Amino acid sequence: MYRHICFRLFGIAVFICVSCVHYHNFSLHENKLVAYMWNNHKKLISHMLNYQAQGAVIYTINNQRKGYVPFIWTKDNNHCYIKLFNVFGLTIISISVENGVVSILSNIFHQNNDLKNEIQKWFVDISYFIEQLQQWLLGLPNSNAEYNLNSIGCLSHINYRYKNKNISIYYRHYYANSIPILPKVLDVYYDQYYIRLIINNWNIR
Repeated sequence: MYRHICFRLFGIAVFICVSCVHYHNFSLHENKLVAYMWNNHKKLISHMLNYQAQGAVIYTINNQRKGYVPFIWTKDNNHCYIKLFNVFGLTIISISVENGVVSILSNIFHQNNDLKNEIQKWFVDISYFIEQLQQWLLGLPNSNAEYNLNSIGCLSHINYRYKNKNISIYYRHYYANSIPILPKVLDVYYDQYYIRLIINNWNIR
């Protein structure tokens, strides 16, 4: 259902994925099995202190596609780096988070006011969103979120409110053959924004 809605609204092309997540109503036995798989999954994820995710961000504002931006997300213990690139492979924005302190570096803000404004809108509360993104990227909910699980014991949907606005995250596809199972495609809906994160490669160190 979610997939059909997403295709209808945004006309997203079909991605070749390792595994598709199927949704259905679980029986009592299946609920216990899914809960067991979910608990084991969380334990495996908690041991991921050093990793790198490479992929791309597709973002839409008011149902109009605005851009496609490749990214690299690197996590080394308490230090996190996010880099966004242009179509030529040049870094346009670098975000560094160390011990809760966020730093943003960019040489293009003075050249592209539209990009600057969009970045500033999204990162008014950057410390909060970066913290949440670290959870979402790994397929984990934050403490105040409502969430649903799929048949392989991973997240299918997260929903919670931030500043009286709803944030919804849908996990479309996973790398189901990896250990631990990690997200491949997830969609984030917040206010008038829609962001699709496509993770092409995970490197666990």
